[in-house]
Amino acid sequence: MTSISVTQPAALLILQQANAQPAETDEDKDKKADLVQVANGITGEPAEETLKAAFAVSLAFMELDAKGELAAEAMAFIDSDRFKVTDPTVKDTLKQLISEKGWEFMQLVKQQQEAHGGISRENLFAIVLPQMIVKNRDRFTEDEIELSVKFENKNGSVGGIIVLIPDSEGNSTYRDLQETIEREEILADKTGDRTAVSELYNELGSYLGAWSKAFGFKPDEPSPMFVDVKDILLAPWIPKPAP
Repeated sequence: MTSISVTQPAALLILQQANAQPAETDEDKDKKADLVQVANGITGEPAEETLKAAFAVSLAFMELDAKGELAAEAMAFIDSDRFKVTDPTVKDTLKQLISEKGWEFMQLVKQQQEAHGGISRENLFAIVLPQMIVKNRDRFTEDEIELSVKFENKNGSVGGIIVLIPDSEGNSTYRDLQETIEREEILADKTGDRTAVSELYNELGSYLGAWSKAFGFKPDEPSPMFVDVKDILLAPWIPKPAP
């Protein structure tokens, strides 16, 4: 099992520093006794600062437990067939990053949970994992990275997304095609000649079709949504609540 490297929360550090003190007063002993009683469910009225410390430690352990659980789920998701990448080393590097930078991973998770409310795990990982790649781009291949996430829809059909990440220098085939089409559309509106635009759309269709096939999306399944990684935070595949 992959170990999770974490920075210790402030509450734990404070308690460790307190335990490291060479001398202990009678008041300190009383507070420690109070804390033990609270932990063991013994009734009483411990000091207010003891209750605060116990609460802080409880929150710290809850946070650590949540992070460990989510990290384990993310690693299992990365290893599953529902998450595919063009370069097989990307999966191993992602798992290493989650292990090494657990708090960065949890910050991204928290941001998306706050932005999207009761977001599903698969949607959560579909947003956060590409972000982990972008934020640590030097740890991955220099080439463009394409990844796919498949979703199990409520009606039993399979949908998904394909995320396109530029190479280490910022070059992106998908982005270039989209920008070229936009320029040609403007020119076609002026000239009335849509020949170049039609050719570019055919090229884009072939490009998207090739990646859909490469990632195992079948013709009788819902087509995947292609998402430029710069738009990943918008999560355009997640239905938005009606105003």
